Amino acid sequence: MGVVYRALDRKLDLEIALKRLRPDRISSEKREALHREIILSRKVTHENVCRIYDLEEIDGVEYVSMEYIRGRPLKEIEESEGVLPIGRGLTVAKGICRGLAAAHRIGVLHRDLKPENVIVEEDGRPRLMDFGIAIDRSRNWEEKRGSVPGTPQFLSPELLRGAAADVRSDLYALGVLLFEMFTGQVPFDDPETPVLIRKILRDDPPNVTKLRPDFPPDLAAVLNRAIAKDPAARFASADDLAAAIEAYEGAFLDKVLGEVSVVRAKSLKLVVILEANKAIASTFDPREILEIILRTATDETNAERGTIFLVDPETRMLVSQILEGGAVDPIRLPWGHGIAGACAAEGRPILTADVAADPRHEPGPDSTSGFKTVSILAAPMKTPGGEIVGVIEVLNKRRGAFSREDEEFLVSVADHAAIAVLNAREHRRAVDEARREAETRVLRSLHSLLAPPRWPDTPGLESAPLRWRGETEVFPLGFDVNVSDDRILVCAGEDGRAHGAGLVDLIRALGIARSAADREELGPLLARIECLPESLTAARFRGSDLEMASAGAPLPYLYRDGRPLPFSAVEGDRIHHARVRLEPRDLVFVASRAAREMSPDEMARAARLAEKSSLPEAFTDLVSSWKYEGKSPAGRDALVLGFRRL
Repeated sequence: MGVVYRALDRKLDLEIALKRLRPDRISSEKREALHREIILSRKVTHENVCRIYDLEEIDGVEYVSMEYIRGRPLKEIEESEGVLPIGRGLTVAKGICRGLAAAHRIGVLHRDLKPENVIVEEDGRPRLMDFGIAIDRSRNWEEKRGSVPGTPQFLSPELLRGAAADVRSDLYALGVLLFEMFTGQVPFDDPETPVLIRKILRDDPPNVTKLRPDFPPDLAAVLNRAIAKDPAARFASADDLAAAIEAYEGAFLDKVLGEVSVVRAKSLKLVVILEANKAIASTFDPREILEIILRTATDETNAERGTIFLVDPETRMLVSQILEGGAVDPIRLPWGHGIAGACAAEGRPILTADVAADPRHEPGPDSTSGFKTVSILAAPMKTPGGEIVGVIEVLNKRRGAFSREDEEFLVSVADHAAIAVLNAREHRRAVDEARREAETRVLRSLHSLLAPPRWPDTPGLESAPLRWRGETEVFPLGFDVNVSDDRILVCAGEDGRAHGAGLVDLIRALGIARSAADREELGPLLARIECLPESLTAARFRGSDLEMASAGAPLPYLYRDGRPLPFSAVEGDRIHHARVRLEPRDLVFVASRAAREMSPDEMARAARLAEKSSLPEAFTDLVSSWKYEGKSPAGRDALVLGFRRL
């Protein structure tokens, strides 16, 4: 019927799936069905349903644009991996139920549920798609007489008897899909369609637990109800089926909790709580995650209060960040001081039943908060790599004393807290890196604002620029050239404030220098520019005279006959300036700071090359030799402007 491509929607800058329909495969009937699919699919908006965007015709060929999903069809997963593990399969099952329920709520029946029509994303989320023979229950659709649309193995008994499709026939197909996902086969199958239909109508489905001995009987009962031959015996809705799966999961968890030790049960409960708060964890905000962890630790140890201290990596001070059970000013403890500091320094849990008799206890917080600490249980927050990132404390058990079970549980809690801090730190580092990369891309795109759109004609001078893109940091760097009747002004500037902070100041400074250069001396001009960037250099040619000034950078380089030309300069607090009489063929290099950080011989090397050829050719030869020698002139962008009096 068509070919599907991954494509880019250039208007929305969005990656999409684009189905190109084959005219030779599209009958008027199929085209009508396709149009109906698009109309119905666009009504269903849910995170477990693939979105359809539009249908367009281009040069007589129709295209369907839809959401691009990174994943694999459920059928492909089953064929490559076999039956799915129960936990993973239940996650997929609940997602399909939610997507189907969303369609049913607005009156849309899918009518072709099967593993081929479910895409499982890379993160495990299932997406329902291909509403190709779906119908809207609010309208009357007439089928061809004697035909039943859908895949035979997934058709419900009542559909095969000629009844109209409804929610329960979709639920039967979903039950068959789940049966195949968990057992590797559909309940009924046969190469002969009449035989297959008789089996669906008359035979009992195979025993799930015999096909898969590890399959829980309670969950098998859920599958059997989903594929019951009597529609009234099935679940009333996809939401009910999802609720039955969740009820099984809850009962299973209770059973597990009843069989493991108290400490393991509490630890498992913490994991379940964190999993339930996955939306919070996905924000990578350590405070919210740590609040959940501390609240669980305080409740499960029956403590009056709890505190989490985090270690400042620079000062190694422990600072209280999260408090459970009351309010108190932030507590700061040096490494090794107080119970928390000692716990961090020793890297092991501390259980003290009487803090008054423990010399490590710091009474200061109690005196300011009015809370009386009697006993403390503390555990270090240690990462898998052994780094201590904090300490978790619980204070004053409400009944009795803190036990070894409490200590074992708090150690487990502290491990989770350490991983939360470590993940947040890694996420923050990744976000910062991504932000720097984005700012670098923006800054590079704005570099065109920092150079003339066209190199102006400079009568009496041969001129050429050399720009070298750095390999690491990007800083605002630019130049301007002003050619008047008897003067030629060259300005070059650079700002060390990375990622755009100095971009505006550099543009303004270059503009001021360019527009006012004809009216005053260069030294005073640079001195009065309030928005002066990190460095700004100007060179003005008047006949044979060269006037130079610089702020925050050395003056330009002068060469005669390929050798440096010494000259005297006046140096101020920040502004340097000089005047030189030029002879024909004298060479001037105005260079950025990064360019000046090259080898001292590189400028002289460029000057020697220029003695034998034109400036553009000299710069081209210089860059070619750098690349051949594997050199990089600077981590930052580098700029050299060359001028030679003719």
